[in-house]
Amino acid sequence: METIQEYSTDLVPRLSSHARIVGRDGRVERYDESSAPNPAVTVFPHNEDDVAEIVRYCRERGLKCFAQSGGHGCRIKNHNSIDVVICMRPLNQVSVDESQHTVTIGGGTVVGELIDGVAEKGFEVATGLVNSVGAVGSLLLGGLGRYVGKYGMGIDNLVAINFVDAHGTIYRNVDGVTHPDLWWAMRGAGSAFGIVTQATLRIYPHSNNGLSWTCTLIFTNPSKETIERTFRAIDTTEFEGNMCILFFFAFLPPTGHPSLVVALWFSGSESEAEKAWERVLDPSLEPDFKKYDLLPTNRLNDANEAGCIMGMRRPSLGMGIERLDVAAFHEIWDLWLEFGGNEDAEGSAIFIERFSKKKSLEVSDDATAFSRFHRGIMYEVTCSPAYKDSALDHKVGEFTANVRDILVQKCGDPGKVRTYPAGAGSNEPLENIFGEKERVQKLLSIKKKWDPENYWNAFLGL
Repeated sequence: METIQEYSTDLVPRLSSHARIVGRDGRVERYDESSAPNPAVTVFPHNEDDVAEIVRYCRERGLKCFAQSGGHGCRIKNHNSIDVVICMRPLNQVSVDESQHTVTIGGGTVVGELIDGVAEKGFEVATGLVNSVGAVGSLLLGGLGRYVGKYGMGIDNLVAINFVDAHGTIYRNVDGVTHPDLWWAMRGAGSAFGIVTQATLRIYPHSNNGLSWTCTLIFTNPSKETIERTFRAIDTTEFEGNMCILFFFAFLPPTGHPSLVVALWFSGSESEAEKAWERVLDPSLEPDFKKYDLLPTNRLNDANEAGCIMGMRRPSLGMGIERLDVAAFHEIWDLWLEFGGNEDAEGSAIFIERFSKKKSLEVSDDATAFSRFHRGIMYEVTCSPAYKDSALDHKVGEFTANVRDILVQKCGDPGKVRTYPAGAGSNEPLENIFGEKERVQKLLSIKKKWDPENYWNAFLGL
């Protein structure tokens, strides 16, 4: 089929009255357009039954479909073969059960909607750092966020899911009792097994009256000595469960000067925060800009949205590292400066995150597909090129490969590469993502049971 009229004639009668279909001119943009699908149609389901019906329709006609929520996932395999995108955004309901300390969200809910929903009722939830990211998509591949140190990873807080398999069958209230193998696999590799239409998570009463301390430091045109001293201060700070940090290289508007930005977070009082972060707050580091805030839960991610403009080419590459080798990051800084000097590439950045992993490591290694292999990693690094001209694709490949090689050789163990699922490249060996071969084999055997034809293509499509 080639026209929206043909899709509409056949599919619309099978869906609820509020579902809608748009053609290529209505395609939903993605954060990374370098591997974005260009579907003949995008379908906006109104409920779970619509999602299942769309999958059944596509299977009957030999079409490939793909579910999209926030649209921030990178590296979609076989994106050119996708005929139908299921935009999950209409399924964005957030329902808080205050007595059970749980929240149930639709598969199209984004992080900001989840945070707003639970904050309104006096709770906080383990979720991501960017409001516009799909909550379920980021959750299924681990679920890193500022509350990891307090409550564990997002997948550790999942209670149950509703799920549509590759045949268009709905499974409701899937958990460790009803489907133990699937439950194990979904928590860490969920996007490989089907479409999650609903998820229930544990939530927690507000601490510190729902306020968190934040501080942003900016070093403009930093010297290598400044980078070294700042990195050393970060690396020698003892991380507790109520702390996390995001620091990155970016060309900051409006001047476009290359900068080191350090964003600190602490769940607690200002005096406690300043003591915990005293090494990074050392006045002798002399940042060009410093701003403190006490922010409510639903405002914590506001500043991160500036880096999430849709429609750019962003074939990011992420991995975990064991140590913050300063010489390695001097090399990465130089590579980033060179690549960012290309016309239209000034939005490119290098992101580094650190969380306390103590709570996450309390979880048994057999509990989820996301193993201790990655749970205890010290830092998460993402090389994030951003540009619009596809002519830069070759340079981008060289840039990200060079950054990756430096990280592997100087910041980790070359014999044990660790890659966070959401940031893995399209050809990343599964052992680098999930750990030992036995775990990978278990995943593949569960995959064969639930998606024997590999309809969903791969472990990494979000």
